[in-house]
Amino acid sequence: MSLMIDIFVAVLLISAIGYGMILNRRIVALRRDQGNLERLATSFQEATKRAEASVGKLKKAAQGSSEVLNEGIDAATRIREDLNFLVERGEKLGDRLENSIRSVESSTPLDKNVKQPKTLINPVEPIDDFPPLKVPERLSQRPRDNVTSFDAELLGNKIVKSEVEREFIKALKAVR
Repeated sequence: MSLMIDIFVAVLLISAIGYGMILNRRIVALRRDQGNLERLATSFQEATKRAEASVGKLKKAAQGSSEVLNEGIDAATRIREDLNFLVERGEKLGDRLENSIRSVESSTPLDKNVKQPKTLINPVEPIDDFPPLKVPERLSQRPRDNVTSFDAELLGNKIVKSEVEREFIKALKAVR
């Protein structure tokens, strides 16, 4: 019986040695993969940091773009309101002009073949003894593009223009 126990213990020892060798190979492979895993974890951490920094920059860029867009929208809204005002004003002036033309046309005879003398609404009598116009010297010193022009405010006339009119005049000058 002691021999059987010794053989049984020997078989157990041989199987333990075989199992130990298998475990040793797996531990060696795990240690080899542990280095790769550490490098993978390090590169993942660096990628995460870069992604966080990029998200922060992206947020700042989005806020800047949002501000620029909001400013553009506000400016466009103001311009649209100004243009609506100018269109309404132009329509009113056009209606007045159309009404005055129709009133002049209705007062003329319907027979177009007969030439009628033109009547002036506000006739002006020519004056031979008209005093010469006194132009201040500072006006004559500012010729613009070989066109005779003068500033009405320098002559004492106060011209009040709305902001819309001033911007419209600037836009027209810019187009030239």
